[in-house]
Amino acid sequence: VALLLIPAEAALATLQSCAAKGVRYVIIFTGGFGELGEAGQQVEAQMLALARQSGMRLYGPNCAGMTMLAPRLGLTFSTEFSNDGRTGKLSRIGLVTQGGGLGRSLMQGDERGVRFSRWFSTGNELDLDSADFIHWMANDPSTDIICTVMEGIKDGARFIAAAAAAQRAGKPVIALKIGRSDFGKKAAQSHTASLAGEDVVNDAVFSQYGVIRVEDLDEMLDVASLLSRVGVRNVSRICVYSSSGGAGVLSADKVGEAGLVMATLADATVQEMARHAPSYAALTNPVDLTTKALVDPELAKRCLTPLFADPGVDVVLYPITSNYAASTEGLVRNMLEVASTGGKAFVPVWMSSRRGPAHQLLIQEGFAPMYSLRNTMLALGRINAYTNRSADTADTPPSGLPSSAPRIELPCNEQDAKQLLSQYGVRSPRETLAESADAAAQQANAIGYPVALKLVADGVLHKSEVGGVQLGLQNEQQVREAFTRIQTNARQHGIAQTAIRGALVSEMVTNGVEILVGIHRDEVFGPVLSVGAGGIWVEVDSDVARCHLPASRAMLARTLDQTRIAKRLASHRGLPARDREALIDAMQRIVALFTAMEDQAVQSLEVNPLVVLDAGKGVVALDAVIE
Repeated sequence: VALLLIPAEAALATLQSCAAKGVRYVIIFTGGFGELGEAGQQVEAQMLALARQSGMRLYGPNCAGMTMLAPRLGLTFSTEFSNDGRTGKLSRIGLVTQGGGLGRSLMQGDERGVRFSRWFSTGNELDLDSADFIHWMANDPSTDIICTVMEGIKDGARFIAAAAAAQRAGKPVIALKIGRSDFGKKAAQSHTASLAGEDVVNDAVFSQYGVIRVEDLDEMLDVASLLSRVGVRNVSRICVYSSSGGAGVLSADKVGEAGLVMATLADATVQEMARHAPSYAALTNPVDLTTKALVDPELAKRCLTPLFADPGVDVVLYPITSNYAASTEGLVRNMLEVASTGGKAFVPVWMSSRRGPAHQLLIQEGFAPMYSLRNTMLALGRINAYTNRSADTADTPPSGLPSSAPRIELPCNEQDAKQLLSQYGVRSPRETLAESADAAAQQANAIGYPVALKLVADGVLHKSEVGGVQLGLQNEQQVREAFTRIQTNARQHGIAQTAIRGALVSEMVTNGVEILVGIHRDEVFGPVLSVGAGGIWVEVDSDVARCHLPASRAMLARTLDQTRIAKRLASHRGLPARDREALIDAMQRIVALFTAMEDQAVQSLEVNPLVVLDAGKGVVALDAVIE
C-alpha cells in the first residue's frame, strides 16, 4: 500500500513509479482533480488508465483515507485518529462516506455512545467506490450494521449488488443520500464530480433493496445505535415509563404520530407494579410513578421488572426530563440493572439540555441515549419498517409472450407502439388509422359512436398539447370537422406535412380508472418502472411510485400499492371493484416488451392512460409512446 500526500501535479508521475514497483493499492489523499473541472478529469482518466493497465487499485483521490479500529490501523492523515475508539466498547458498525468532514462528524458520535469500528472515506471514487466497501462489509464477520453517506452513485449495478449482498447477510444498510435538491446536486458535482441522480429513483432503489434511508446525521446515529443494541426485531408496541406525567402524554402523542402503538399491559403486570407504586401513580400505559421514583430509586427496579416480563411490550421507553445529579444517576443505575438482563428494547431519551453523571452512565453501559422523542419514534419506525419489510418471492413470467424480440421502426408513432403492446397481450380500443375526413367518418360508423380522433404524427408525443385529440364525437359531421381541425392544429404547431400520418379513429372507453405505466432507462440504475395516476393530470397529481427492474410480480404489486390511486381499484360506496390483477399482469407484459427491446436503444416506453375496467373485464391501453 502506498499513501500519496503530494501535490496534485505530481500524482500521475508518482503513480507510475508505484506501478513500476508492483504496488497493489494506492490511497490518494490529495485533492485538486475531477472536482475542479475538465483539466482535473483528464488527469484522473490518465490515472485510471494506468491503474487498469498495471492492475493497481486506487482509493480516492480527494479522500480522508481508511480508519480501522478493530484491529487498529489508521491509513489516514487525520490528527483525530489518536482519539478514535479510545473510550468505551466499539459497536460492530461500519461507515462509508465519500466526504471526509461528514464522516469525521459521525466518528465523533462516540461522545454520545455511537462507536464505529471502521470508516472508509472514498473521495472522488476514481476506481474503488462506496459500493465496494459496502460489499466488503457485507461479508465481514466483524460488521453487523453498515452506514453510508453518499453524494452520488456512479455505478448503479455495483451499488445494487452491494445492497443485495448485505440483505442476504442480514445486515441493515443505513444510507444518507445528499445532493437531493437542485442546489444540493450542483454542490455534490462540484465537490466530488459525482452524479447525484434522480432522487425519486434513489428512493425507490433504496426501498426495494432494503436500504434504510435517513435524512440527516443525527438520525443516522440514532438508527445505527438503536439497531446495534436491539437488533432487527419488531419494535412497534411501546410502553412509556416515566416520572413525569407530561412527558408520558407527549411520548404517547409521538408514538401515535409515528404509526407505532401504545402497548396494552397485562393485568398481572399492572397488579405487580401496584404492589410497590404509590397509590396516586398511573399504572396503565404511559406508566407515571411521579417524583416518588426520584426519591426512591429502588422503586424503578421493582416496577420495571414486570414491564420487562410483559409479552405485550416490545420497547420500554424512558423519557428523562431533568437532571437531578445523584438522584437521576441512582434511578438510571437501577433501571440499567433490569434493562441489561435483555428481553426487551430499553430506550432512554435524555430530554434535558444539562448532562451529568447519569448521562455518562448510559453511554458507559452501552445505552446511547436519544435526545428527542420525535427522533426516537422516527428511529423506531425505521427499524420496524425494515424488520417487517416483505420478502420477494419467486416469479412466473406471464404466458403467451412472443418467442422472438420485436423490431421497431423509427420514428415510432402511437399506432406502432400499440401494435407492439398487442403482441405482448396488452389490448387497445377498437381503432383504425384514417388518412382523410371521409375515411374517418366511414370508420367511425363501423366502430359505433361515440368515438375519439387522435393525431398520428412521427415525433409527436403529447398530442393534446398541439390540439391533436378530439373526444366524444357523436356523428359523421362531428368526425369530419374534428379530422380537419386536428390537421389544421398540427400544421399551425409547425408539424411537417410529411410527418403527419392521419388520425386514429377509436372507440371511447370512459368507464374505468386511468393509470400510467411507464419505464425509462435511468442513467445510473438502468430500467425503472413508474406506475400511478394517469391521464392528462399526471404532473399535477404527482401520484407515482417506482421500482427498479427486473422486479417480481409481487414487487410490482407492492409498488402499485404505494400510490393513492391504488385505493380506487377496490369497491367503494356501491361502485364495482376494478380489475387489479389484470393491471398487474399488464405491468408485467409492458416490462417484458421493454426488456425485449433492450438492444434497440429504447430509452422509454409509456402507456398513458391504461384504463382499468371492472373486475374481470381487463385493461385497455388508450395511448402509448416509445422513445
